[in-house]
Amino acid sequence: MPDIRRFDEFMDEALYGPSGFYVRGGRPAARGGDFATSVELGALFAQCVARYLDRTWDDLGRPDPFVVVEGGAGRGTLCSDVLAHVETCSEALRYVMVERVTRQRAEALEAIGESQPVRAAPDLPDGPFVGAVLANELLDNLPFRLLERSTTGWREVHVSPGDSSEVLTPAPADATAMAEMLAPDAAPGARVPLQLKAAVWVRRALRSLERGRLLVFDYGVRRTTELAQRPQSEWLRTYRSQRRGQNPLHAPGTADITCDVAFDQLPPGATLNTQADWLIGSGIESMTAEARARWQQSRSNPTAETLAARTLLDEAAALIDPDGMGAFWAAEWHVG
Repeated sequence: MPDIRRFDEFMDEALYGPSGFYVRGGRPAARGGDFATSVELGALFAQCVARYLDRTWDDLGRPDPFVVVEGGAGRGTLCSDVLAHVETCSEALRYVMVERVTRQRAEALEAIGESQPVRAAPDLPDGPFVGAVLANELLDNLPFRLLERSTTGWREVHVSPGDSSEVLTPAPADATAMAEMLAPDAAPGARVPLQLKAAVWVRRALRSLERGRLLVFDYGVRRTTELAQRPQSEWLRTYRSQRRGQNPLHAPGTADITCDVAFDQLPPGATLNTQADWLIGSGIESMTAEARARWQQSRSNPTAETLAARTLLDEAAALIDPDGMGAFWAAEWHVG
């Protein structure tokens, strides 16, 4: 069957091919698009990241330049908000937005303006540099291989080009060994992703740092075995017009395709915290204390300022919601 493609090859084409979702203009919900992220709720998430960068710059001995690389920067929303809120590291900061889609890179640079210490690139810089690498909900979007346990071993999901239907073939030895190591107790019919591109991205980011931090935020699980115990529809998702779907093979190019990140497939050495714990540790509660006081004092007779305070409190609540974004993971690696 020479024409069939592995699932990761199909996914790459569906997202980034000539008629792919992102090339066609897929974008986050707060900009009228297809899905919502922490960045798109407002500037509060970026304020916490900015405070983290100030602290990291100080921990690294106040290097100049202090290079910050953001993977999957999209249209530059996080970059723009971070630049507006960094304080002590602002003079040394050199920001690199990494975005694969040409149109999004151009739109980001145009929105941010030429006066800012920012450049855009289609791929991670080689380094070495001193600074930080950031990624928010990038790894879940990187194409992955898809395997299914059978009664006789592991089979790999391929996609037929004609009708985008599934074709299962015996998995090669290396993929079988990896799946067996990650999910040895998987029952027949269970599926697991092999997130090799996510692991390679993290490895490259770590190699680019002479000294610094790698910080990624994403939804996922600690161990691949957790995914093997759940139906595929719970961890492999599509998003179109802010609605979640379950069939990634339906109408390729018209929807985003994502997968829970299995953090045990990434390079070791990361400190894992929930996003809620990370944001609380970064001061989100102190950032919203004034808004909370204003709301409590004036909510019976609200003004524009009171309503703005309520909006900020709602944003904070969404970011740390234990049943939502607060349950996402923040993974941090230290280099040097």
